[in-house]
Amino acid sequence: MSVLVSNRKESKFEVIVFSLELHRMLIELIQRDFGVKDLDQLVRVRYASGKDETENFSRYRYLMRRSKDRVDQEAALITSNLRGANAIYPKTLHEYECRRDYQNYAIAHCEILMKELQHVVEVFDVDLNTYNRYVNAIDREIGLIKKWRLRDNKIKSRLEGSI
Repeated sequence: MSVLVSNRKESKFEVIVFSLELHRMLIELIQRDFGVKDLDQLVRVRYASGKDETENFSRYRYLMRRSKDRVDQEAALITSNLRGANAIYPKTLHEYECRRDYQNYAIAHCEILMKELQHVVEVFDVDLNTYNRYVNAIDREIGLIKKWRLRDNKIKSRLEGSI
């Protein structure tokens, strides 16, 4: 039995839904200062252990704020690129390539996000094991995007066959 177009609901596209979930997870991480309990104490310990030459509190506050902004921005760009790709239903090879570019940009932003999290671990001496959840989520998102690209290959072969 078919459903009238006017009565259809928009289906939940797993790639986009999971990117929103990933962004929500990262916002929670950001709100907890990436797991850094006391930034001032971290600066004092780094100075006392000889890792830093001065107790530069403003530097670490700046790095924390900058890292938060970058992680939030990259997570938002993943979703934006996925929505852009989903907005294009390719009727020509050029449209297919544009859609593919958006998908590739989303994967690139996932990789940049991983790099940012690695940078946070290095700068703030955070326990690497607490980040496995986020790394696995980013890997899952990359996998979902790659599966989507594979499904799109059928569209490409159909478009190339019509030329």
